[in-house]
Amino acid sequence: MATTEIKPTLDLSLEADVRVYLAKTPFASTDVQPLSGGTGNYVFRLRLDAPYEGRRTVVLKHAKPFVKDLPELAFELSRQKYEVEALRRVRGWLPADSLVTVPEVHLFDEDAHVIIMDDAGEDAISLKSYIQQGHATLASAKKIGAAVGAFLGGMHKWGKGNKELCAAVAGNSQAKAMSAWVFYGRLLPTLSGDSGVPKLMDPPLVAAAEDLEVIKGLVEETTAALLAVDDQFVMGDFWPGNMMLRIDGQGEVEGISVLDWELTKTGLSGLDIGQFCAEMHLLRRSQPEVCGSTATGVLEEFLKEYKRTCEPGEEVARRTVVQWGVHMAVLGARVDWGDKEASRRLVLEGVRIVVDGVQSRSLGENGHVGGLL
Repeated sequence: MATTEIKPTLDLSLEADVRVYLAKTPFASTDVQPLSGGTGNYVFRLRLDAPYEGRRTVVLKHAKPFVKDLPELAFELSRQKYEVEALRRVRGWLPADSLVTVPEVHLFDEDAHVIIMDDAGEDAISLKSYIQQGHATLASAKKIGAAVGAFLGGMHKWGKGNKELCAAVAGNSQAKAMSAWVFYGRLLPTLSGDSGVPKLMDPPLVAAAEDLEVIKGLVEETTAALLAVDDQFVMGDFWPGNMMLRIDGQGEVEGISVLDWELTKTGLSGLDIGQFCAEMHLLRRSQPEVCGSTATGVLEEFLKEYKRTCEPGEEVARRTVVQWGVHMAVLGARVDWGDKEASRRLVLEGVRIVVDGVQSRSLGENGHVGGLL
């Protein structure tokens, strides 16, 4: 669809101005509802005055040149171009009957920094909340894990060496830099006592000197590899908070929508896999009574189907293990997984996973991604 006109005085982070912007478009809406959950953009559900291609609601995402919840952190507006490229190409690749899908883009207005796309559904729930709140059965957990593993494995296989696809997202260099910093740039300060994260202070949590030496080399190697890779398409932010589930009247999962592709890039596939695995592992560690079995069910089926679909080698398995541990170490104390002592245990477990992964001691049966090999 062509770009719409936008008055320079409109601020599309505000509901009233969004209504004005939409007034002369097929997406005119009197009900513009801000949505919570995202940190980077201003997101609204639009209840349309007239149905659009059979849809009563759609979602509008507006970007500013910074992270919405961290205005001091610059975030290039070009991220929307890469997100739209990824959504359109992945949607075109997916089979029509796939349980896992991505939103269809209906409008991309580069001048106004607006994307209008499918609504996952007013009753949709994130995969993280679905597991965390105890809604899942073991059967539904396994179904989800298998579907998500097949999706990611198939996408990585399709994206490996796909020159046209990789070229479409190759310019998203900030996404590479942000991923490198979020995980590997913060890893050593987190483990050296210099991070200032409250749960790691009083007394400061400091990893063993020999572990810090291993991790220092890992940070340098992985950062360089992430910035250099140019032949593997990745999602870039593959975690259960970005996966919205539609549940039917019988409690069955009828659809999974993967959102927020603005960190898509050419990257290391093990980082996508490891991020998802770490989140599931953190759920079962922090709430074993509520979701220990279901998070494990998701994780085991995810790894099994990823392997079946993509057949990764030992290098991908190693990077997956390492990312799993890095995610735990960096986010174990920055996200609320429990009290101070529980958080410190998660961080130290992450250290052990990282070091063992670097030294290839956690790739097999005693380790965390034996299902990939």
